[in-house]
Amino acid sequence: MKNRLRYAILAADLIWITAACVFAHLLRFRLITPDASRPTSTSFYIFSVCAALIVWTILYSNKDLDGFSRGWYFPRVFAQVFAGAFVLMGSLLALGFLTKINYSRLALLFLGGLLPIGFLVIRCAAWWLVKSWSRLGLGAKRRVVIVGSGRIAQELANRIANHPEMMIELVGRLYPSDVTMSPRPGKSKAGIIGVRTLNVLDLLKQKQVQELILTEHLPLGTEMEKLITNCHRAGMQVHLVPQWYELYSSRAQLSEIDEVPLISVESRSIPFGSLELKWLLDLVGGLMMLILASPAIAVIAVALHRKKGGAFKREIRCGENGKLFPMLRFNIDRWSNNLVGFDKFLASMSLTELPQLWNVIRGEMSLVGPRPESPERVKHYSAWQRQRLQVKPGLTGLAQVHGLREQHSSEDKAQFDVQYIYRWSLFLDLSIFLQTIWTLAFRPFVAARPTPNVAGPSHKQRWAIREGLHVNRTQPSSD
Repeated sequence: MKNRLRYAILAADLIWITAACVFAHLLRFRLITPDASRPTSTSFYIFSVCAALIVWTILYSNKDLDGFSRGWYFPRVFAQVFAGAFVLMGSLLALGFLTKINYSRLALLFLGGLLPIGFLVIRCAAWWLVKSWSRLGLGAKRRVVIVGSGRIAQELANRIANHPEMMIELVGRLYPSDVTMSPRPGKSKAGIIGVRTLNVLDLLKQKQVQELILTEHLPLGTEMEKLITNCHRAGMQVHLVPQWYELYSSRAQLSEIDEVPLISVESRSIPFGSLELKWLLDLVGGLMMLILASPAIAVIAVALHRKKGGAFKREIRCGENGKLFPMLRFNIDRWSNNLVGFDKFLASMSLTELPQLWNVIRGEMSLVGPRPESPERVKHYSAWQRQRLQVKPGLTGLAQVHGLREQHSSEDKAQFDVQYIYRWSLFLDLSIFLQTIWTLAFRPFVAARPTPNVAGPSHKQRWAIREGLHVNRTQPSSD
């Protein structure tokens, strides 16, 4: 289902690109200026369409632009679509420049406006169809049980809920009885089924379970070995979540040595010249943004100086490789419960961070990257969390567009920041930057996004998961 959906969205994209090229051509030469001569030859026009189809296919495959790959979240889909359309239009402009053939810039402008709109419509239609298909119970769903009770099991359950296109029905969670899992207030444990380990297979068959996912490394005693063996014999698939899977921030590859399976963790690979280009874009982009924002910064600074006697404050933060630097902010306590009026508006819209554009120009920060943290927090980092310090901190980052802020734990933010480091590309930076613009633009009109996947499922999802299967190991076995 997932692969078919991915190919179907790509096919719809390619059809839309072709149609959008035709529409842009008609708008330019039939509706806007019908009497104008056509400067673009037919051969170049066909060549451009073919080039656009090839570029989008490569981009779609490498950047997972189907909208479902990392769970449906409209701001991310919006940002990916516009970033992809931006790269596509840049490729067409470069093609026209290199071939030195005269082309209509107005037609390209129309094309640049049409493409992302169509891409968004295609993905929203696909999401609606998938949700409707799942809600109506059409198609064969894989009935799955998660074995485990910890954070990884909760995260996996939440990720399954975010991927309806995978056609997975989560039957419940299987966990030992000595694990305490308190239900929601006002709820009882009536939905939890207690059985002896000997009867687990019968219960799984009764629930028509097809697959088991082991999320924890339970000791391979007689009970667990027997359970896995019996599930195999009954035709059920058993999947294992690798130990320390959080460390596999890039795509892991499975290999083997004489039938002993190995998971290869790929090291971070950065194309030659990409970091230099990122630095140049940070410098140019930061300077342009500072110039555009300078009137607002001046007004805010004057208002704060009159009100508090000082417009800015410096906070010591850890930058790349742990190097300390003074991070600039407007003189507002963002997390105070007493903020009102002007101060509250600046804090809610994150305008208190505008002075950090100066840190970007100075090379201490980047436009996109992990948010910098204080030395007090950094000294408590684990070795894994210290990977956040491999790159320059940023004005915004992957954790921030997923709803995490300064008051959230460093561990939760590191889940996203380490992903960002190992998946980094200029395309990802552009996507995160567009998601940030979306978030700030709609923040006054929408409620705050709930806690992201890594922090566990919502209350409703927690209770639904806990009303699943339950293994009671304390009861004596009859064998």
